[in-house]
Amino acid sequence: MLEAPATSCVNHRRRTKVAACGACGRGLCTDCIVHTPVGVKCRRCTGVKAGVPSDGAHVSAGVGSEVAAGARRRPWATVLVVAGLAVVAASAFALMSRDTSPAPTETVDAALTAEFVERHTTFPGPGGHDLGGTLTLPGAAGARVPAVLIIPGLGAMDRNTVSAATTVDTARDALVVTVGGKALGEGDDLYRDLSESLARAGIASFRYDRRGTNASPLPAGRQLTLEDEVGDARAALALLGERQEVGEAPLAVIGHDTGGLVAMRLAAAHPRVRAVVAVSTPGRPPGEVVADELARSRGAPAADQFRAAVATLTSTGKAPTPETLPELLRPIFAPGQDAYLGAILTLDPVAEAARVPVPVLLVRGGGDKGVTAADTDRLAAVLRSGSETLVGSALSDHNLSTAGSAGHVHSNAPVGPVDHRDADARDALSAWVKARLGA
Repeated sequence: MLEAPATSCVNHRRRTKVAACGACGRGLCTDCIVHTPVGVKCRRCTGVKAGVPSDGAHVSAGVGSEVAAGARRRPWATVLVVAGLAVVAASAFALMSRDTSPAPTETVDAALTAEFVERHTTFPGPGGHDLGGTLTLPGAAGARVPAVLIIPGLGAMDRNTVSAATTVDTARDALVVTVGGKALGEGDDLYRDLSESLARAGIASFRYDRRGTNASPLPAGRQLTLEDEVGDARAALALLGERQEVGEAPLAVIGHDTGGLVAMRLAAAHPRVRAVVAVSTPGRPPGEVVADELARSRGAPAADQFRAAVATLTSTGKAPTPETLPELLRPIFAPGQDAYLGAILTLDPVAEAARVPVPVLLVRGGGDKGVTAADTDRLAAVLRSGSETLVGSALSDHNLSTAGSAGHVHSNAPVGPVDHRDADARDALSAWVKARLGA
């Protein structure tokens, strides 16, 4: 018998697969999944039928009951202070294609409403590392809808939330807590807010947990690389493009902070991507952004010490040992992160932007002192025709929030939950994406 296509169930060719057999790798639909103590398998490999819950609803790799989109959501994980600028995932391989890779799982956590549906999914990223993500669909979606991948920045704690201090800030979160003695706020659900705004514009989106955070911890001894971060984004984009709700519809990518640089790199190598949105993305190497913000918040000596440490890392491939650094900088140059730090701190945003073959929307909060007009001007100068710049209100910060700030290294990041998003900037972003994707 001919095997079903990779995107179809092996037994029901008109049904889209929602999981893969952990033994033979064949695609499975809802009715063909068999849950075993060692993962999802097919009937052929187990000799049994798929189980049916007592209420009669089939289980699809963990698909659960649907609840209203406006119902109570799960409490978000406590902000994790990560010592060092950390991110992940090595060269991408085809999702669900290896027998040794864990099968993806999916649950539906929000019912069809007038506005959107949310489906929470676990999928294997590069190296077999499990990553969690959420697909948000327009409530009135047709057979196929255009879709957007949302790529987190360095301050992302999970698929929904960026930390209260952002922009090259996994390290700076540590600075605030361990040196400043001030606890972080609850953060800002920027990514969830963007996904819901896109859904109201008729566009699906997928957002995922950044590897190396509390939502997606790394195995002991695993080091992080920039190539890994790009690989995670590539795996998420592949998953999004294979969804039956998206089909062959066009795709776009949105990246926040340095996630915008990952989005540009992804678009340069993926012909299906039609547009890029870079939100609060620097036009200088991230190391320069950190140095400038240290100078502004902690004084010139701190900035000079940071630059000297980066110079040592760049020239030797090794960061200075902690005992040779001032206490302020030790969380940034945490042991074991040399490869990632060397790549991300010296990354050239202008070179990344020059390689993007599709239109790019550069979005910046009008009150963001970290990513300035000069940053967006540098990027805009090398972008292709059709690219635009969108500047939020003078009160909007790095997360397009107008909630105000105090006590953080980043110039005006909110201390607590977002009180108000720059709705005009957010809606203009969604409208731009909608026009580029023909939604």
